[in-house]
Amino acid sequence: MKNSKLMSYITSDFQTKSDMRFGEIEWEKIVSERFEKFKKAGALRQTVSQIWNKEGTLRLGHLWEYKDEKSFIQCQKIFREAELEFNKRTGITWKVFSNRGIILYDVIYN
Repeated sequence: MKNSKLMSYITSDFQTKSDMRFGEIEWEKIVSERFEKFKKAGALRQTVSQIWNKEGTLRLGHLWEYKDEKSFIQCQKIFREAELEFNKRTGITWKVFSNRGIILYDVIYN
């Protein structure tokens, strides 16, 4: 496993369940189309989850891990490109909330 130095956790809120499902499918396609760009920029890992413990909220969570701060900055350029493509393809209204952090420690239970 590669050592991540920086991570971001982004949540995306949707207005309808169909918007969330369609948005998740399209976002996966858009990010997959840029896989090599993200890899070259220093992205190490992406995990997408559906948040289920917030009643009345349609929310996806996106965890990204990066080699370092430089990698994070390079990936931000690709994210902006991907977000523009998402808006162009879907027209879905979504609210995005970003959290970023330096990894202090990491415990693996396997």
